[in-house]
Amino acid sequence: MMIGVLTRNQQGWASTRLIEAIKALGHTPLPFGFSDIAAFINEEGVKLFAKGVDLIKEVPAIIVRPLGRSSLDQAIFRLDLLYALHESGVEVINRPSAIEKCTDKFRSLYILKMHGVPVPRTIVTERSSLALKGLDLLKSSDVVVKPVFGSRGHGSTRVRDRDVLWEVLRSMAFARHVLYLQEFLPHRGMDIRAFILGDRVLAAMHRIAPLDSWKTNVAQGAVPKRIDKLDPVIEELALKAAKVLECEVAGVDIVVVRGSPYVLEVNSQPGWSGLQSVAERDIAVEVVKYVVDKLKK
Repeated sequence: MMIGVLTRNQQGWASTRLIEAIKALGHTPLPFGFSDIAAFINEEGVKLFAKGVDLIKEVPAIIVRPLGRSSLDQAIFRLDLLYALHESGVEVINRPSAIEKCTDKFRSLYILKMHGVPVPRTIVTERSSLALKGLDLLKSSDVVVKPVFGSRGHGSTRVRDRDVLWEVLRSMAFARHVLYLQEFLPHRGMDIRAFILGDRVLAAMHRIAPLDSWKTNVAQGAVPKRIDKLDPVIEELALKAAKVLECEVAGVDIVVVRGSPYVLEVNSQPGWSGLQSVAERDIAVEVVKYVVDKLKK
């Protein structure tokens, strides 16, 4: 059976592990990128090809890695391709609706809140004056300014001075960026990453930030520490967050502040090199097994 790995970097760590896992389980990997896909629409219907392979007829499942940097029309087209594959019967992991929701921090956050998942207080607007006026709603002068689209902590800035914040917001608004502000939750330099696969937490870890940083992303230098048994409340929260965003594979980031857990983010295309360094199971193998089992069902 041929299993696709849709990735911007076929030599990337996670992509390589998935390709190796597919081979190890006796299947044929098809690594390809969005730029390899051509879509054809004619009187016979819709056809999508990549590297000479008919994706709809020959590839029953595709595992999607991050979409990568793209223009607006590229981002829309890439999601359209995923929808076309999914609606043509290809098992796309994660499904495009989940990727679409999780890629947009604002959309994922309000969906989580609507389903009763605790999240940080947040302000989102296009006008710097409205953002500054709304600071009272955050009940904090310690805020994190984030890009609406982004991951691994890139572009996130913590600001504790109102005057500095005003200059940051003005500059962002002038450049036509959406302003996304969250209260900073004092997590004492540690959070939890739970890796969701289907209806279970496959593995979990604490991420401990460097002494000179508040960011807990492993890509930013945080140290992973395995969690052997996740607190049942945290486990239930992580599973609920992934479910309401339709994710079958997800990295759910949670902080506990004064005994209360908050979901910071749900990543529908998570990396797991840090988690794998402390996990007992081979995560790539488990993901591929999950896909194969789903096809059999």
